[in-house]
Amino acid sequence: MFQKKWRIYWWLLLLVLIGGGLYFSTRPQLTEKKLPVATTMAQVGIFDRLGVPLAAVPSSDESLPERYAGLPQVGNHVSINFEAIMRVNPSVVYVDQTLTSDYATKLNTSHIKMQALDFSTYQAMQKSILQLGITYHKTAAAQELLSALKLPEKVAMRPVKVLLLMGMPGGSFLVANDKTYIGDLVKRAGGQIVGGDPTSQLSTPNPQTIAQENPDVVIRLAHAMPQQVKQSFDQTFQQVPYQTLAATKNGQVHDVTSPVFAMTANLQVVSAYEQIQAWLKAAE
Repeated sequence: MFQKKWRIYWWLLLLVLIGGGLYFSTRPQLTEKKLPVATTMAQVGIFDRLGVPLAAVPSSDESLPERYAGLPQVGNHVSINFEAIMRVNPSVVYVDQTLTSDYATKLNTSHIKMQALDFSTYQAMQKSILQLGITYHKTAAAQELLSALKLPEKVAMRPVKVLLLMGMPGGSFLVANDKTYIGDLVKRAGGQIVGGDPTSQLSTPNPQTIAQENPDVVIRLAHAMPQQVKQSFDQTFQQVPYQTLAATKNGQVHDVTSPVFAMTANLQVVSAYEQIQAWLKAAE
């Protein structure tokens, strides 16, 4: 009698174990949702305003939005940390359109999706914000952000000639035209970019051309290491023709740095535009 009951209990236990195993093996498995990676601080700022969570952020001296504090850092375009990118197993890696070649080969080899964002001008950034809003179902937040980034109306004035320079560590610098981000802002504000090559966003400076144009305003942007770049610019502007330019004589030579001024668009665009407007008005 005892053995019979024991066999019944044993079979019942076996059925429970088999049934439980079948249940766990056939039910849908919960997987952790993949998130995107941002590789520039301009992207981080926009994702923050849209309310999009991220898997990782770029390495930067700039402060991160609170929601992204403590996230893994994946380096920047100067020193990309691909291992960190792979560890977070992202849904997609967003890169600046001008830097796709720096990321493409390694990400493709690792079967990680890459998406380029165009922040080359104010208008291009607007389009990228709208597209991200659609992608992440944040269209209302995107429209709100675009409204906040609307530029003030241009004030009628005589065309003020502006020379836009991008300095690099080591003393070299290039002349930017009106197709660049800041050049476009100068044009929108009513200024006239001079001294550059109309067919090339960045070109080698031609002292003779710059002297002939004689700009009313000079904007000197540091691509990196701003203190060192400013020292190099100061030495250059003690020489002809920079020393005799109208901008130099009238105190209209301005050194600018990120995040307000950068080579690509960011959320500081209104502040940059208003500052440019003020310089143009002062130089009238």
